This record gives sequence, C-alpha cells and structure tokens, in this order.
Amino acid sequence: MNRTRAHVVFVLIILLCSALPLSAEEAGLVIRSPLFGPQVKTSTSVENLEVQSFSAQLGLLAQPPVYNEEQRLLSAVSNGSYPVTPGDAFRLVYLDGMKSVTVDLQVDESSSVAIPGLGSIDGKGKTFAQVRKAIYDMVRTYYSYSNPQLVFIRTGSFMVSVVGEVVGTRVVPAWGLTRLSEVLQNATPYASTRNVRIRHADGSEEAFDLYMALREGVLEQDPLLRSGDVITLDRCEKLVMLSGRVYEQGSYQLLKSDRLEDLLTTYGGGLLSSADVQNIRIQRYNPESGAWYVQYVNLLEQPDYALSHLDQVIVDAQQPTLQTVTVEGAVSSSEVYDSLSTTALVGYPSGRIFYQYYPGESMKQMLTSLASRFLTVSDLEGAYLLRSGKKIPLNIQRILYGEDENQSMQLETGDTLLIPFTQRLVTVSGGVVRPGVFAYVPDKTVNYYLSLAGGLSDDAAYPTDIKIQGPDGKTLALEENIPPETTIAVAKETLARDIAPTVAIIGLVSSILGIIATVVNIILDSKSL
Repeated sequence: MNRTRAHVVFVLIILLCSALPLSAEEAGLVIRSPLFGPQVKTSTSVENLEVQSFSAQLGLLAQPPVYNEEQRLLSAVSNGSYPVTPGDAFRLVYLDGMKSVTVDLQVDESSSVAIPGLGSIDGKGKTFAQVRKAIYDMVRTYYSYSNPQLVFIRTGSFMVSVVGEVVGTRVVPAWGLTRLSEVLQNATPYASTRNVRIRHADGSEEAFDLYMALREGVLEQDPLLRSGDVITLDRCEKLVMLSGRVYEQGSYQLLKSDRLEDLLTTYGGGLLSSADVQNIRIQRYNPESGAWYVQYVNLLEQPDYALSHLDQVIVDAQQPTLQTVTVEGAVSSSEVYDSLSTTALVGYPSGRIFYQYYPGESMKQMLTSLASRFLTVSDLEGAYLLRSGKKIPLNIQRILYGEDENQSMQLETGDTLLIPFTQRLVTVSGGVVRPGVFAYVPDKTVNYYLSLAGGLSDDAAYPTDIKIQGPDGKTLALEENIPPETTIAVAKETLARDIAPTVAIIGLVSSILGIIATVVNIILDSKSL
C-alpha cells in the first residue's frame, strides 16, 4: 500500500514539473515582434455573446435590500443628509413654565411641519437636522427656557413612477434615503444607463449617468429621490459586448466619443497577458443583409476605431511560438497594454516578458521594440544575457545608440535577458553631522551630498580627507559628478579616534579599582569591630 502511494506521489510530481513551463508562460506578458506584421485572420463563424441585464451592467443587486421601520429610523437619525420626507413623524417635548408639553408632529404632503399654537416650518429641500434647528428656534422664541427636544419616531414614504424602456410601467415605493439606482429593477437590458431622466413634482427635470455613479464612484450621479418624481429610461444608443482576454468582460454602454481603445482600457479594465492586440475580433450585424460578419482590427494601428451599436468585441489570445526570449528584471510587464494606459506605475516590481522573435531578429531590433518598457530604475549598462549557461554582459544603452558590437547578435530560443535594478542612492559616512543614505540626483558633485548630510562634523579630519568610491570600486575625483551607488567616506580626526577608546578603558579600570577599594574598607572595618 505504501509503495502504491509512493508511485502516485512520484507521478504527480512529474506532472507538476511538466506543467511548470506553461504556468511560467502565463505568469508573464507575451509580446510579439513587430517584424511579423499583423497576422491576417479570416473567420466566418460568429460567437454568440449575450447582452447582460440592466442590473448586471451596473453591478447592482438583483433585488435592492429591504429595510424594516427600525432600520430606516436608525439610518435617518444617523445620516446628516437625510431629507425631510412627507409622512415623517416627530415628537416634540418642551417646558411651558413648570409644565412639560409633549406634541406629536408630522410632515405633510408639501413637506411642512405644523406646530400647534406656534406656527409651521417649511421643510422642503431641508434635512432633518435643519428642520430640527428651526423647530427649536421657534419654540425658544415663545418659551425662553423651554429646553425643547425633538425625537424622530417614524420615517415617511412616498411613490415614484418608472416609465420608458421598462418591462411595464411601475409605481415604486420609496423613502427619504432611496436612491435612483434602487428603483430600476424592471428596466430592460437595452435601457440607457448613461442618460436617466428625472422629472420632479415642480416640473424641473434632471439627467443622470448611472454608469459614472456605480462604476466610477461619482455618487452625485445617483441622487436621492423625492416625492412625486417620474423616472424615464430611454433606449441606449451604443451598447457593445466585450469578451476574451480582458479584465472585465461584459456589456457596456459607450458614449458617442468612445472608441475601441476606450472600450478595452477604460470599460474593460485593460488587456490580460498574451492578448493578441493586432487582431481584435469584432462581430457586427449588417441590417441590409440581415447577417453577422467578422472583421479583425489592429489595435496598434487603429486605436480610434469607431464601434457601432450592438457590436461584439472579442480579444483572442496570441498563438504560442517556440521562438521566445525571456526578459526579466527592471522592465514593465503590466498586463494593461502600456501605450494605451494613462495610469502611472506605482512602485517598481520585477517584471517578466516573453518576447516572440522573428527568425534572424537581432538584439538591437528586440531592444528597440521593448524600449518603451524600460523603467527609470533599469540598469541598462549592467544588463546581461544568459545563453547556454554562459553570462554575456550587455550595455543596452550603447546597443540602442548603435555603438556596441553586440547590437547585431541574433536571438536564440532559450535566451534570457536580465536587466538589474539600479539603486539610485548615495551613501555618506564618517565625519559628517548626519551620516546616512541619500537619494541620487544627476549631475551633482560631492559637495551636494555633504550638505545633505549636514556638512562636516567637529571630529572630521583636518585637512579634510574624503574618499569617493564609485559603483565599480574605482576612486572618483572630488570635482567629478557622483553616479548612483557611490560611497562617500569623510575621515575623522586620528587623535580623537585613538584617544576615545583609551579614555573609555581608563574610566572602566578606575571604576573597577574604586569598587575593589570600597569592598576592602568594608572588610577591614568589620574586623576591627
């Protein structure tokens, strides 16, 4: 039995090891050499993509949460922006001389609050906190020392109408904290999320973009509803379905100005590794022929390609190839295609790129294709190539300028190009006020870094002795510009350096002798007694 288990474990280990190259390929970004040119693809088969529901397009729950009266009351009291709503009920308690008066108040259909014997407060467009203050002021006007208190005892409710691109017109119940997005569960998949109109009871009308509210976090576009609101949903103008090698597949309603690049990077969240950016598949319906047809768009050449209503966009994976060079280290391997992304890199994580090279492609041609992916912390002068167990130093900076003999080196399958991170720091030690490590600044001499360290300290040697050691271990002159990874050491005064340990030792010996003398005296005194 144990032998059988051992055999099973052995087979599993072999399978895992054989799967490692596949997982490694998936862990990095795949870039295809531009020398291949676009792969001309033709296809007549159409992949059927379903239109997401209205709620799914916005990331809404299928059914909004239902709150009981106690939960509503707690939410209204704790929310400083709660608007006074018809049907809200309050309890007012105040002193009339020595007598306590308790009055129950209710907000009427016009959002007014009547206080018996005192007057009324207009609560239209006001929050509960504002109405409460107005009630307190009115009570204090008539009863100076009344110490009024207002308690929220019940929230009101009202009805709103939802019409237009819906599965039947609905009159939906709402309350003071109900937002626009919570009453649209009967919308069809083709209802517009970008232009939702609300006509208020006073006749004014506003339009809101729910996509910006729920996907981009612009909460002002998802307002609180009011009594008497009529919500109108229009039919969407440009609905596009997205699938394949993108972060967020789904159905998206684009603006008129949005193009293919916007769909992939803004709405779809960017491209995943191995996405074939030169062959974006677009399935489009032709109303004249009544049929679907397929076309391929090169995203590198046509980022502004205009999309049409009900287009289906599919990002296919690149076809694998055995002719691959691995590039690792200080290189950007962001899965969102860099030339399309406006998001700056946060930090500098180590990256990996699998470069599919064209037969006979040279080192310079590959580096030119990858130049946009080098980082400010890439050590282009300290890179090296691993080929068949040998380490070949490469100066990428000189290769790109066409000044290096390795520029014509042809790529081979299995090559690994390693680009180290340059530590853009300068170390200052010795006779300075604040020794430490400081950020490298180009074209600065030793005086700049000494000033960062607070200047020379009192124990610095005189005349000043400064040793500057570059990253290659060579000594630099004082007037030279300081490169990254340089060490600056300021010598300290020799006499002070030699005397300090001696003084410490003498002090220690003196302390020990003093303790011994004290002990001897105690012993002698005890004997004499």
